[in-house]
Amino acid sequence: MTIAQLLEEQARREDDRVMLLYGSEQITYGEMHRRVGQVAGNLKALGVKPGDKIALLMENCLEYIYCFLGFGRIGAVMVPINPALKSEEVAYIINDSEAETLVIKSESLGNLEDIRAALPTVKRYIVVGAPVEGALHFDSLLATVDIPAVITGEQDDAALIYTSGTTGKPKGVILTHGNYIWDARAMSRSNRLTPEDRFLCVLPLFHVNAQVVSVLTPMMVRATIVLVGGAFNPFSLLHLIEQYRITIMSAVPTIYGLLTRLPKAGSADVSSVRFFVSGAAPMPQAIYEAVQAVFRKPLIMGYGLSEATCASAVADHEDPIHWNSSGPALRYTNIRIVDKEGKDLPVGEVGEILISGPTVMKGYYRNPEATAEVLTDGWLKTGDLGHFDEQGYLYIVDRVKDMIIRGGMNIYSAQVEQVIAAMTEVQEVAVIGVDEPTWGQEVLAVVEVKPGHTLEAKTVINFCREHLAAYKCPKHVRFIEALPKTAIGKVRKHELAEQFGDIASRKNK
Repeated sequence: MTIAQLLEEQARREDDRVMLLYGSEQITYGEMHRRVGQVAGNLKALGVKPGDKIALLMENCLEYIYCFLGFGRIGAVMVPINPALKSEEVAYIINDSEAETLVIKSESLGNLEDIRAALPTVKRYIVVGAPVEGALHFDSLLATVDIPAVITGEQDDAALIYTSGTTGKPKGVILTHGNYIWDARAMSRSNRLTPEDRFLCVLPLFHVNAQVVSVLTPMMVRATIVLVGGAFNPFSLLHLIEQYRITIMSAVPTIYGLLTRLPKAGSADVSSVRFFVSGAAPMPQAIYEAVQAVFRKPLIMGYGLSEATCASAVADHEDPIHWNSSGPALRYTNIRIVDKEGKDLPVGEVGEILISGPTVMKGYYRNPEATAEVLTDGWLKTGDLGHFDEQGYLYIVDRVKDMIIRGGMNIYSAQVEQVIAAMTEVQEVAVIGVDEPTWGQEVLAVVEVKPGHTLEAKTVINFCREHLAAYKCPKHVRFIEALPKTAIGKVRKHELAEQFGDIASRKNK
């Protein structure tokens, strides 16, 4: 099955069931199928061929959904791009992907001639919003046309997902239609879902979490999607949950933390919610406990990465929930924990997480060297450290690259972060290793303090000494106004390393 075939099948089964709510607009599965088919047919008429890349540079909107669900009918490949990226970053992704068509919000287009000079591969510009001279308007893609038959198969490319670049230049992850469908199928069977569920799609559609968890997964059971459009506004979410009687929402820890701190959080009507889902970044214990105290609803964690489509392990809201566990491996997914030599480790021991199954990417686009580094005999090396418990629950300990080695002792930055995050004054924290001549590395904590609070470095260090072994405690603490993050809340630790990496040598001079 492909993405287009999933929509076609669900429309055939229940043409008049509501699929998507967006503002005042209500779209059934049948109407969505017709609109998506028109977009595909008109793109084909413009000359878009199988294998052609189409870049999307816009915030959440109906047009994004049409593209995501429709490109596969004609074999086109979606290249979603974060609209918050700088022009140089956008140009890199478009040029690296060899995209020939760019769908973009008109207000983001700027000077078309200047953009054309920077994007030599792009032949067609399609705008959403106000008309722009020299560019096609997206509405033209909704004109009546013969809907083309689906020509793609499971093994055909569906999208190039460019990694967030937390470790350098982004790489294009090649995801097939099969990758997407198998992950959504597994997600739909990890928790009890029904056609009566309403999913709030709050995360950006350029990210696999929104694509899989908030769009394809509800489609698997013919549930309803409530799409949040435009720029992210945390103040609107609780109102939307009440207004649309949301039953399931997938978000990141940062969003849940913001929601619990809203002035009217305690009085919000979230009675319709069956459970919340969190992924994309580690869940601080303080945020998990705040969600339980304020909303009193199950909050389950998931683990995954773009290279395995989206989710590889997800907790079940009807099982006992361990706040720091991502739950068991999803159906159809195999997970191993191995040592540095690739040998399997027993339950409870920490090692690198390897993943295999139908959700593992085809590879990195035009980058065979990087592909060979992470794919061996069908197993994906995630670069994440974790372990299983006796019940088969997966626990994420750290990134391999984030682990700090001080005097031969392994220190997991995530553990130190959890301790510091428990401090009343701390909004967020990131822990990294900095080079130091005597011990090899020392621990640096970069702390974002809550508004209205003050904090000193020695207070942070002393708090850690009460809760951690001495060798794990930060030697250095620095304060920052806001941690640098990707669009979905992952801290860009490489930027912190660039800013503070020589702190130990500076101190010794």
